[in-house]
Amino acid sequence: MNKVDRIREKIAAGKLVKGFFLNMADPMVSEMAGYIGYDYVWIDAEHGPLDRQEIFHHIVAAQGAGCAAFVRVPGVDAKAMKAILDMGPDGIIFPFTNNAEAAKEAVRSCSYPDHGGVRGQGPIRAIRYGLIDEDEYIQTAYERVYKIMQIETLEGYENLDEIMEVTGIDSLFIGAADLGRSIKGQTGEKKYELPEVYDDICRRVRARGLTLGAAIGATKEEAAKAMGKGIQWVVFGQDARVLADGLKRNFDELAEF
Repeated sequence: MNKVDRIREKIAAGKLVKGFFLNMADPMVSEMAGYIGYDYVWIDAEHGPLDRQEIFHHIVAAQGAGCAAFVRVPGVDAKAMKAILDMGPDGIIFPFTNNAEAAKEAVRSCSYPDHGGVRGQGPIRAIRYGLIDEDEYIQTAYERVYKIMQIETLEGYENLDEIMEVTGIDSLFIGAADLGRSIKGQTGEKKYELPEVYDDICRRVRARGLTLGAAIGATKEEAAKAMGKGIQWVVFGQDARVLADGLKRNFDELAEF
């Protein structure tokens, strides 16, 4: 069973899938997350200062330590996606999925022409450097990559039904921070509020039978609240902030001296 199947199995069993957010380059963080017991790491290639080699090392370290590796890419770019997919990540997170066409393009970028996609052939680590039969991998690659669309703008929210119609989406993720800013900047007569929009997304996604993710605070109360809304996988904690918090607490112990 691959790591994507394990995540699907855990969700099907009603258990919360837990992930950790990575911005820093050192793959030791991914390795630690795996050893600790996180289900996946969220490798941030959208905002984080990570190059291809660093993304690769995170994927290897996370998977070697037993957890899945999700990469959030800067956007839908099939040419840039090829190298990342050939590294063998378990999932791809697409930010700012604002309409059905963006979602379709995202799915196509993860799929070989056999599944209606545009992914070029050249898997390297994804076929364990040739230890897995390449033709067999190509036939199963579509299911091996968890395809996640972020809803984080009013446009994405208003197009939610059309987005959910797109074949090949595995999950949606609520980007509450950007969604909140988008709501604050709204114009026109119809006015939205973030709590209502957030809850509506939860209801509609779960009613459609798609899996749903969100970021939460690292408390039992936050986890229970999220699960009560139908959220099945979460990300909590970020490497730089956890380190900064730990360093400050460590320093403050001797601050008076």
